[in-house]
Parts: sequence; C-alpha cells; structure tokens
Amino acid sequence: MEETLKYVQNQLFQALFRLKSYAQDEQGKKYPQRNIYTKIDKYLKDFLHNSEARDRWLIIPGLRGVGKTTILAQLFLNHYQEVDHQRMLYISLDEVVNVLGSSLKDVLSAYEKILGESFEKTTKPLCIFIDEAQYDPKWASVLKSVYDRSNKVFVVCGGSSAVSLQTNPDVIRRAIFEKLFPTNFCEFLMIKDVKYLVKDLKKNIKDAIFASESAKEAYTKLKSFEQSVFSFWSQVDRNYIDEYLKIGTLPFAIKIKDETRVYQTINLLLDKVINQDVQSLGRFDTNTISYIKRVLFLFSESEVTSVQNLAKTLETSVNNISNILEVLEHAELLIRIMPYGSNTKKVRKPSKYQFMSSAMRSAFLSVAGNQQILAQQKGRLMEDIVAMTLFREFVDSGRGALNHDSSKGAADFILTIAEKNIIPIEVGVGEKLGTQVGKTMKKVRSATYGVVICRNELILLEDSNIIKVPLDYFLLI
Repeated sequence: MEETLKYVQNQLFQALFRLKSYAQDEQGKKYPQRNIYTKIDKYLKDFLHNSEARDRWLIIPGLRGVGKTTILAQLFLNHYQEVDHQRMLYISLDEVVNVLGSSLKDVLSAYEKILGESFEKTTKPLCIFIDEAQYDPKWASVLKSVYDRSNKVFVVCGGSSAVSLQTNPDVIRRAIFEKLFPTNFCEFLMIKDVKYLVKDLKKNIKDAIFASESAKEAYTKLKSFEQSVFSFWSQVDRNYIDEYLKIGTLPFAIKIKDETRVYQTINLLLDKVINQDVQSLGRFDTNTISYIKRVLFLFSESEVTSVQNLAKTLETSVNNISNILEVLEHAELLIRIMPYGSNTKKVRKPSKYQFMSSAMRSAFLSVAGNQQILAQQKGRLMEDIVAMTLFREFVDSGRGALNHDSSKGAADFILTIAEKNIIPIEVGVGEKLGTQVGKTMKKVRSATYGVVICRNELILLEDSNIIKVPLDYFLLI
C-alpha cells in the first residue's frame, strides 16, 4: 500500500506536465480536437456546473492507436483550473498493473487516504481519469462501486475495444459509452494541415447519399452542394488522399514523416493488440496466438475467404479459425460483413472482412516491401475506409445493417438503413461503370437506388437509378 500511495501522490503532482505531451507538440502547440471531443466534454461540463447531472461515468473504447489518451489528456487539461488540483486524478492501469503490481481498487483506496475522506463523504466534485482500463480485469466492478457510493465523483475511462465486452448489465445501465473510431478524412486534414470542413456540409452530403428516395433526388441534392465541395478541395493537396488511405486513419501516424517508422510502430501496436487485448477476449494458447497475424496477413490481400479455406491454408482446425475471427471482430481489428439474404445464406456463404483501420492493411502490405503491390491494393484500402465510415455512421449506432453481395462481380456492400433504404454500393479509386451495382440491383429488387463511389465526376444514371459519387464528396463524410 505504501508504494501505491507514493504512486498516487506522484500522479497528482506530475499529471499536468505528463498529459501536456499527449495534447500538444514539442513547440507547445495544442493538437486539434477530434469530432467526438465536444460530446465528451459536455458530460464533464454538465457534471461540474449542474448538481443534478446524472451522467457521471463515461467509457471511451476504441482500437489501439486511435487517440484515446489524447482525448483524456485534452479533457483533463481543459478543466484543470476548474477543480482543486488534488481532486483530479489521472492514472494508466498499464502502469498500475504491470509496473506497480497493484490494482485499480488499491489505487482508489490510496487516493481516499490522500484526500482524507471517503468517496461517500466528499461534498465537492471529484474527477478520475483512467487510461488503459482493460489491464485490470476488475475495473468495471470497481468503478461501479465508486459510481454507487457517491454522486460527486465523475469517472471517464478509456481502453481498447475489449473494455466494452468486459462489462455487465449493471455497468451498461450506469455508464455512457462513446466509441472512438479511426480518424476520418476531415479529421486527418485537421491534424495534418489545420483545415476545417464547412459547417453542416458533412451532414448534408451524408443525408443526400443515404437518405434520398431515388438516385435522382440524391444527385439533385449533391449538385446543390457542388460549389462548397469545389471550394473546399481547392485548398487541399490531393496527394493527401493516398497518404490518408495508407496511414491517415491512425492519428499518431499523421505527423510522422518517415513511412517506414509508421509501419514499424503499427506492427508493434498490432503485437500489443494480439498479445494483450486478444488474450483478454479469448484464452488462446501460444500456438493459436501465432496464427492470428497470419490470418490478418491473408486478409490484407483478400477480404473474402471461407473459414474452411483459411483453416486448410494455415493447417489448423475450422473451429480454431472461427474463434480467431470472432475475437478479431470483437477487438475491432476487423469488420465482419455478412452476405446479404436469408439466415441460411448468411451461414452458408463466407463473410467479407474489412480492416477497421486501412493503415493496418497497409502495414501488412508493406511487409512485402513492394510499392507496386501497395498501389495495386489501393482499391482495398478505399473499401476499408467506406466500410469503417458506414459502420461508424449506421451500424454501430444501430441505425443500419451492412452486408455484401456474395455473387461474383457484384456490389461491394449493401447498406440497409432502418429497414427502409436498401442501397447497393460499389467502391473504387479509379473510374467505375456501375456494372457491379447494376447486377446487385437486378437481384435485390427492393433496392432504393445504387451508389458508386469512385473518381468519376458526379453523374446520374437515371435509367438505372444509380448515382456516381466522387471521392471528393464521400471523403467529407
């Protein structure tokens, strides 16, 4: 307990200086705030300025490398002057468990001793920031106890995607979950070049593409935003598109100029995900863990393959591969996209898998050391971006379902929104004719209209009820 007490004392003293390194560059310039920050900040503001605030426990899960620590640091630093400094505690459970050999429960007990009062008896606001929550397997039950003991304590914790699966109904009823996704293109530009999108343009483009009643209506709406889109892109270096596809979905990589170093860092990050996060989701033996990177490597070159083929290629059991894929999906390294159709078809046909972050695919492709291979796979990287965007905007919020057409030469995705709009989607980084979408629309007669995301200009194929949406539009969502 003595060591834990000293650790907490040191954290209270050092946190301000330590967290600045996560929230600003070496010249002291603050990093811009991601889109999610405003929502998260509102919860803390309400707690500090509204005694009736009920949302006092915030959980921020997300894939490693997407910037959870930076969000915590910005939140801490922006409110540091509003609360007595001893009443704002930041800890990383990675350090607590692996370096100190202690636990979250012990840290919070030590903190109560330093405060000179229990959480139950505190009458002033108290803010606890916890990073890498997944390292303590009992983090959820400990924080539930803190939440129940006092309405004067605000807790915000970040962790790998595994944290959302280590919770129980009691936690879900009490906590607010705000998932942090890989950076979208506009966030990439904001971090890279401090460029900001015109207000409401993202929403207008999203609604036009996905909430119209026909391709013609979508085209008319998008055409009305054309000038705003042209104006925005006149200030953007188009080489940034390729950079974004390759590494820009992970914010830490955006400011690193050496691409080789970026890929080395991503590979180290992947090792942590596999050896720590994946282990916490499923108890795999050492032999099975060794298969995981090989599975991801195979998916980096082909996103659709059967479990049976994977098992045969890797010389392991089908059950083993099924367990690995399930865990990779839960860890949010991969997005599983099931075939469109009946439940029977979904079970019988292979699922399609996209990387949650295109930078992960890019890192695996870089292992070959051939830039030509990477250039050939650019279309797959764009599919990752589209899948991540649709998952973030519709699937994760429960407002839509994402499937794929298992037929050869068909659309890449089929998006169903609120069981109303059914939109087959074809994706490419070059020019596209729309034949894939057309094939799927003939099969899915209930499709509202088709969308082709490509480098073509904005085009309406009215007879086919298909709209070609340029990357210039889609990347702004």
